[in-house]
Amino acid sequence: MKRNLPRMCVIVTTPMAIHFFFRPHLRELSQYFDLTLAYNQQSDQYLQPLNLPASEVDVGLERKITPLRDLLSFLRILSLFRRKHFDIVVSLVPKAGLLGMLAAWVFRVPHRVHIFQGEVWAARRGPMRWLLKSLDSLTARLATDVLVVSASERSFMEREGVIPPNKGKILGAGSICGVDTARFRPAPCVRDLVRARFGIPEQAVVCIFLGRLTIDKGVLELAKAFAQSAEHKTDLWLLLVGPDEDQIEQRLRELVPEELNSRMLTLGFTEHPEQFLAAADFLCLPSHREGFGMVVIEAAAVGIPAIGTRIHGITDAIEDGCTGRLVAVGDVNALAGAITRWCEYPQERSSYAARAHDRVKSLFEQDRVVREYVEFFRDLFSGEVH
Repeated sequence: MKRNLPRMCVIVTTPMAIHFFFRPHLRELSQYFDLTLAYNQQSDQYLQPLNLPASEVDVGLERKITPLRDLLSFLRILSLFRRKHFDIVVSLVPKAGLLGMLAAWVFRVPHRVHIFQGEVWAARRGPMRWLLKSLDSLTARLATDVLVVSASERSFMEREGVIPPNKGKILGAGSICGVDTARFRPAPCVRDLVRARFGIPEQAVVCIFLGRLTIDKGVLELAKAFAQSAEHKTDLWLLLVGPDEDQIEQRLRELVPEELNSRMLTLGFTEHPEQFLAAADFLCLPSHREGFGMVVIEAAAVGIPAIGTRIHGITDAIEDGCTGRLVAVGDVNALAGAITRWCEYPQERSSYAARAHDRVKSLFEQDRVVREYVEFFRDLFSGEVH
């Protein structure tokens, strides 16, 4: 144990948040902190082990609201905090944020940092929206420091009264981890190999969705829009890449005429998203809520532009009419129109892609973004860590 270093606990619901968003930060932070990762070790079993320089503790957190299990998880977190006497607690997702910040407040952890990167309640209505929003507001008030991954998300959270004015901080140009452009880069050979593997014609126009298959991600609207476009564009294919968390594959199939189903591929989770992005011509992210839209800048780094929804988070990742196209949430006709246009005008698509690629290289290189986060955490301790 690194007893001479400040003790940091990073708490998330499941390991996916660390796997996709925080691995490079933790590798760097391990030089300056004695790290503990707290999450549900029984979830996301399809992921490779994290293998990070940190202790790992199973606190049993689940994504969905489960009051009795959530109480048990909270007691486990309290027990962990009582034993370890952390100097800083960092939380990344809503439930982990609420329980982690509350437990850290109980034990008077001096530095309590929550990172907002998308709000579940933003796409809800009625009492559940009010409840979830209130819980996020409590998390923000329990935290000593609040980070937000995009300017539009911070503005939204301040307007909604969730974050007190001037408390939310954005590091650099936004995003949580930027893009590893050595990994996410144009790869024509990979494009050909992936297309051959799945029987996709060389001349096909491939639209890709990459992420969790959930209703909040807009995949039902995407299936409908694909059906509209593909009926006339016989070279259009759709790839849906990601875990089916809402068990909606059958619903997606029912939204697409049987004769078009062979051109809509559901490929599940992948450890190599960059390969599937390289095989595509453009990305679609018709999400109902996002904190930033990381996959948009990953696609841009690979050399493909994106169509997204005009919501906070995505508007930071896509410059409408410059690096991609934005449509209204839930507008299937507009989404289908944007897809069809990029089938018909490959030169326009290429122009968007070039500008998107340049923007990523300028603003979102992973080394730069991770350095901003590491410096932020080190600066919390002033001279103690430097």
